[in-house]
Amino acid sequence: MINKKIVRNRLTSVIALISAASMASPVLLAQERSKILLEEVLVTAQKREQNLQQVPVSITSFGAKELERKSITSIIDLEKSSPNTQLRASRATSSTLTAYIRGVGQQDPLWGFEPGVGVYVDDVYYARPQAAVLDVFDVERIEVLRGPQGTLYGKNTVGGAIKYITKKMSGEPSAKITAAAGTYGQQELTLSGQMPIIDNKLYVGAAVAKLERDGYGDVDTGYDITTGLFSSSEENYNKDVTVARVSVEYTPTEKLFLRLAGDKTDDDSNQICGSQSSQTTLTHPATGLPFLASGDRYDSACGTTHKSNVENQGFSFTAQYDINDALSVKYIYADREGETQQFIDFEATPLDSFDVPASYSDDQKSHELQINYNVDRLALVGGAYYFKGNSAGAFDVVLNAPPYMDGDHFDLAIGGDVDTESLSFYFNASYNLSDTVTLTAGLRSTEDDKNSNIQRISYITTNSFPYTTTQGSSFTFGNSADDTLFGVSTDISDKEADKSWNEISPSAKVDWQVSDDVMLYISYAEGFKSGGFDMRGNAALNPNVADGYDPEIVETWELGLKSQLLDDRLRLNLALFQMDYTDMQLTVQTAQPAPVFFSSDVVNAGTAEINGAELEAILQVTQALSTSLALGYMDADLVEVISAGVDVSDSWEMVNAPDWTGQLGLNYEMDLGNAGSLTLTTALSYREASRNFNNVTCSCDQEKSYTLWDATATWYSEDEHWTASLNVKNIEDTSYKTGGYNLGSGELAFYGPPRTVTASVSYQF
Repeated sequence: MINKKIVRNRLTSVIALISAASMASPVLLAQERSKILLEEVLVTAQKREQNLQQVPVSITSFGAKELERKSITSIIDLEKSSPNTQLRASRATSSTLTAYIRGVGQQDPLWGFEPGVGVYVDDVYYARPQAAVLDVFDVERIEVLRGPQGTLYGKNTVGGAIKYITKKMSGEPSAKITAAAGTYGQQELTLSGQMPIIDNKLYVGAAVAKLERDGYGDVDTGYDITTGLFSSSEENYNKDVTVARVSVEYTPTEKLFLRLAGDKTDDDSNQICGSQSSQTTLTHPATGLPFLASGDRYDSACGTTHKSNVENQGFSFTAQYDINDALSVKYIYADREGETQQFIDFEATPLDSFDVPASYSDDQKSHELQINYNVDRLALVGGAYYFKGNSAGAFDVVLNAPPYMDGDHFDLAIGGDVDTESLSFYFNASYNLSDTVTLTAGLRSTEDDKNSNIQRISYITTNSFPYTTTQGSSFTFGNSADDTLFGVSTDISDKEADKSWNEISPSAKVDWQVSDDVMLYISYAEGFKSGGFDMRGNAALNPNVADGYDPEIVETWELGLKSQLLDDRLRLNLALFQMDYTDMQLTVQTAQPAPVFFSSDVVNAGTAEINGAELEAILQVTQALSTSLALGYMDADLVEVISAGVDVSDSWEMVNAPDWTGQLGLNYEMDLGNAGSLTLTTALSYREASRNFNNVTCSCDQEKSYTLWDATATWYSEDEHWTASLNVKNIEDTSYKTGGYNLGSGELAFYGPPRTVTASVSYQF
C-alpha cells in the first residue's frame, strides 16, 4: 500500500520547489488565456502524421524536448511516464531488455522465444531482446503504443510496441556536442551532425556516443578455496557502452526519398552479480562457515572474473515514392546481427555451484512493402512483411557439488538454433461515415515457419565453459559421454523439429468526434505471439517437447476518451481495456515415470483475464507552469494454469503486472531575458508490488511498492546554441528490486540504481 504520509511530504517538497521558482518571476495567472496553450503533439501511430488527440489509440509520445526535460536517457526510463508499462534490464545484464505492456511481454530472454512487446527504430523491428536497452540520443520522438499491433506495419506484437523515430536531416549543416559527468565516475560524450553533399538533394549525418560509469558496488574476486579469502575486486553495475549511427538521405526528385542507415552498439560492461539478501546454505570449503548476506545491496561475493559483451549492428534501406498527393509507396529493407557473451551466477558465491555461462548469436533480414492512400473520407494502409532470422545459443549450468570440488564440474549444457521465416499481409481502412464518425477495420494474415535443432547433455568436465557457438554451427560438449555421476550415466538429448502456424488477426474501431475538443472511441483487436520450441526441453524425458508450443492469443476491447479542455489548457486522455489472454506459453511441470517423476516444459498451459485503465493528463496552469499525471491500473488474474495435470492458478500470479503505476510531474519555465531560459522539472513515480515469476516460491522475486523522486534543471541560451542541465534521479536513494531468484542456496536479488547526479553541457551550431 502507498504510505500516504511519505507521499504527502514528497509532494510538499515538489510543490515548494516549483513555488520558489515561480516567485522569482512576475505572477502569470492574469495573462491572456490565448497565450496559455498546450503544444500540439504529432504522432505517426497510424502511418500518417496526426495530432495525438485525433488518434483513437492508447499511446504515449515523448518529443525531443520532453526527453531532455525529464532526463530520459534510455528506454528503461520510459516506464516511469508510461502507464502500465514495465521496462527493465534482464538478469545479470545491462543491455538485454525485459519489456511488458499491460501485463504482456517476454520473461525469458533465451534465444528462440518471441517478444511480446515490439521495439522499432525507424520502422525496423528488433527481433531479440539482447542490445534492446536502447540509449536515447539524436532522437526526434519515441512512441509507446499499448495493445496488439499488426494491421498497420511490420511484425505483429501481442502486447504493444515502442517506436524510436530518429531526427531527419534538415538540409542545413549542423553539429552538436554533449558532455556529461556525474556520480559514480560517470563520463559521457555524444557527437552528432549532418551536412549537405548536394544542396536540397543529398545529405550525410552521423552520431556517436561513448557512455561510461563506474559500478554502484563491488564484486569480490580472486577467491582462495583453501583460505576462504578474496584477493581482489571488480566493479558491479558499471557501464561501458559505445554507440554509433550513420545515415545518408537522397531526394533526387520531389516525389522520391531514399535513405541508407547503419548503426552499431558495443556493450563491454561487466556482468551484473546479484546480492545475497539472506545467509546462504552454501559454506566456505576452508572454514565450513556459510556465506553471509551482502552488506550493501550493490555488493556481491560471486567471485567471478568473467566478462560480458554484447555487440549488435545492422543497416536499413528505405525508399518512399509519392505517386500523387493521395497515393504513396514505401519499401524498407533491414539486415541486423548480434553476438552476446554473458555469465550468470545464480547463488552469488565464488563457488561454481550454480553458474551459467551463456553465448547467443542472431541475425535477421526483413522486407516490407507498404502502400498508403488518403483521399477525401478514406484512408487506406496495406502491405506485406517478410522476416527471416536465425537465433542460436548455448549455455552451461555448472553444478559443482561433492565429490567434484577438486576442479571437476558436473554440467548440464544446452545448445541449438532456431530458424524463423514469417510472411504477413496486412490491411487497414478508415472511412469517415460523417464529419464526426469514423469507422476503421483492419486484418492481418500471418504464416510463421520455424525449424529447431537443440542438443542437451549432462557431463563431467574440468572446464567451466567447454564450448563456443556461432550461428548455424554444431555443438560439442564436455569430455566424454561415458563419464558417470553417482553411478548414473550422463544423459544426452537431441531434438530437431519444424512446425508452421497460420493466424488471422482482425481489428475494428469506431471513433466519434463529439466536439472540436472531445473524441470517444471503442476498439477491438486481436494479437498473437508465435509458437516455438522449448530451448530447455528434455526430449529424452518428454518426447512431446519436439512438437513445440502453439501461439498465445490476446483479444482486447478498449473504450477511450481524448479531450482538450479549458481553452486548450488541459489535455485529458482516458482508456479502459479488457483483455482475454489464452493459450499462454508457460513453464510448467509435466509428470514423468519414476525415478524422474516430473520435467519442466514450456506449453500452452494458461488463461488470464486482464482489466485496467490508463489516465494521462497535462494542465497548463500558467504560461510558465504545467503539471502532468500518468496513471495506470491493472487487475491481472490467471484464471487457469494446468501443471502436472492440476490447476494451480490459485498459487500462481501474473508477472510484471503491478496493480498501480503512476507519475505526477511539475514543469516550470522561466524567461531570463538576454540570459536565456531555465526549465525546472520534477516528478514522483510510483510502482506497486509485482512479481518476476508466475510460480510463487520465495520473497526474493517480489518487487515491493516504491516511489522514486527525480528532478532536472535545464538552461537554454538565448540563441539556443548552448544547453546545460543538472539532473538528480532517485533523490531519496530508495532501494528497490528489479529481479531475484531462490534456487535452493539462498535468496538472490538485483536492484535498481541508487541516487545519481549528472551535469551536462551541450553546444549546437
